[in-house]
Amino acid sequence: MTDFDVNRNSGSFWMKTCPQTNFNPLKNGLKVDTVILGGGIAGITTATLLKDLGYSIAIIESDRIVKDVTLGTTAKISVAPNMIYNNLIKNLGQVKAQMYATANGKALEKIGDIVFNKKIECEFHRTPLYIYTESQDKVEKIKEEFLAAKKLELPVSYTNNIPLPFKTIAGLKYENQAQFHPRKYLLGLAEDLNGENNYIFEKTRAITIKEGAVNEVVTDKGSIFADNVVITTHTPVYDPDNLKSHLHPARSYVLGLYINGEFPDGMFIDFDPVHTYRTTPTEKGTLIIVAGEHSDMQIQNLDEYYMRLENYAREHLDIKSIEYRWSSHDNSSDDGLPLIGRTSSENIYVATGFGFWGMNNGTTSAMIISDMIDGKNNPLITLFDPLRFKSG
Repeated sequence: MTDFDVNRNSGSFWMKTCPQTNFNPLKNGLKVDTVILGGGIAGITTATLLKDLGYSIAIIESDRIVKDVTLGTTAKISVAPNMIYNNLIKNLGQVKAQMYATANGKALEKIGDIVFNKKIECEFHRTPLYIYTESQDKVEKIKEEFLAAKKLELPVSYTNNIPLPFKTIAGLKYENQAQFHPRKYLLGLAEDLNGENNYIFEKTRAITIKEGAVNEVVTDKGSIFADNVVITTHTPVYDPDNLKSHLHPARSYVLGLYINGEFPDGMFIDFDPVHTYRTTPTEKGTLIIVAGEHSDMQIQNLDEYYMRLENYAREHLDIKSIEYRWSSHDNSSDDGLPLIGRTSSENIYVATGFGFWGMNNGTTSAMIISDMIDGKNNPLITLFDPLRFKSG
């Protein structure tokens, strides 16, 4: 018997604990340096970095900013999204695995720098990330991942002491990682963005792009013109290279709950099957965010997966109440790395395929694309090239 009240509490904790936004729709005929389609972490961070470089920007969002995919996150920021580096070394080689590890580390530090420099109150908190197993049969995989991560010089240690309130066998500990409130962070950036020939337009749906020396972004509220266009929507709304064929959508499920007793500081990932934990402060005490139970996007009965996740949580925790539930969806690419960079059109860029690691990958995409627009060389351009799957 569940104590979860769907009608009263359903929805993302991040959304429920922040004010609504109310930016105006597009003004027809405007010209800026760069138009960004999509108001999630990739779009808003790209806009922030470009504005700081002196470019005029406009964000176009079909609904309201910082909703949809970005609000589905558990908002963990770490060099390690999961047990990935051993497989990356095997499949792509140590050089590319090292580049991705470096990208994750730089994204973590970039978010920390932005929070500090812009004085954003978003509960940014340094804490360890643990990846662990409850099964003796999976210890060898943990050891293999540890050796791979050490080879890439990541801040990792092997441990048998995972500070969870239930039995675990072994795991990895990544020191000095971070978590935050993503909506507070991004609304803080948005507040700093809007004004002085920089714009955020909500309730404005992009329809197509008419390419030219100056690109015309056609929307349901009129057109806006820009030298550069950056597409950061979940699936590219303008896709001259058919990138959709290399993207694989899936869904995951999240609960926000309170327990009887204490829960340790830290972020925790049981890698197989994937379940994750983190905490966040609230007026009622420490809320524990539990996620897992991945499914196809086409699933009709989401309640089945929420119930699976609730059953899992009740097996592991002494639950007092379940206050929130929400689902997330994202795309993964053919090789597991995001698609970031220039399309086959000279001044049109894309960022997608974040594979449920949007806080890091969205920030990485902003760093790469802002460098490309500003004419700077970025060593990660080739690794994430969105055209890398094209033959010949």
